[in-house]
Amino acid sequence: MLVKGASTVNWVSFMGGPRDDFIFARVVEEQLLASGRPVDLRTSTMTSERSSTILRTWQAEVLGFSPDVIVLVYGHYETIHLFLPRWLEVHANSLKARPTRSSALYRRLVLRPVWKALAQAQARLDTVLDPTLRRGRPRQVAADLRTYIDHVQKVGSPLVYVFELLPPGTRFQSWFPGMTRRIEVMNRTLERMVADIGLDHVRYFRVADLVDRHAGGEVDVAIPDGFHYSPEMHRHIGTALAADIQSWAATQTHLRTIA
Repeated sequence: MLVKGASTVNWVSFMGGPRDDFIFARVVEEQLLASGRPVDLRTSTMTSERSSTILRTWQAEVLGFSPDVIVLVYGHYETIHLFLPRWLEVHANSLKARPTRSSALYRRLVLRPVWKALAQAQARLDTVLDPTLRRGRPRQVAADLRTYIDHVQKVGSPLVYVFELLPPGTRFQSWFPGMTRRIEVMNRTLERMVADIGLDHVRYFRVADLVDRHAGGEVDVAIPDGFHYSPEMHRHIGTALAADIQSWAATQTHLRTIA
């Protein structure tokens, strides 16, 4: 099983909890192992990851491994900013900065104030301009994922999931006023892409249904930090995903003997 995506895959809201605060990929692994089904889980995730990177690594990740299941969680980052560049986002929020005096002063006195001012300017523009004016973004994300899916289908037709994305929580709506609308467009575009492929083993995984069922429809409960799934939501997603994988695996002759 291969799981790919940005921080919505690898981050828990909030971090620092007990060791069994698993991301959903680990929950799937736990559930499959508990059912007696062996699983080889590999995750390839990075914060602020864009779909434009997905075709660079697919051969190394897929050709030799030949995973039965691939999970793709992409398109979220492309909906966050109206115009701020990714390199500045990554630089401003880097977790790799060295703990030196000069670095600390630069980040506190220069980088953070500049980043905050630009983000505030972007937020104001996001209330004036059409937040979906960059319509090429969702189409390009869908095109990247479609090409990736077409490629990996040549390696034994694995089960592929494309995830629905959640809008931002309340704490970030003032910083990214147009993000909710951009998420809506992205989700429609990704769902249409999956429908156009027309294969039963390429599936659109609905996350909002799980929020309705397990968090009373409250996005702030599902993603307390505004962007990332809570430990409980990771567990609900992983449990639902594992159950669907189990149903599919029961139809696969190469997996029945080890069930």
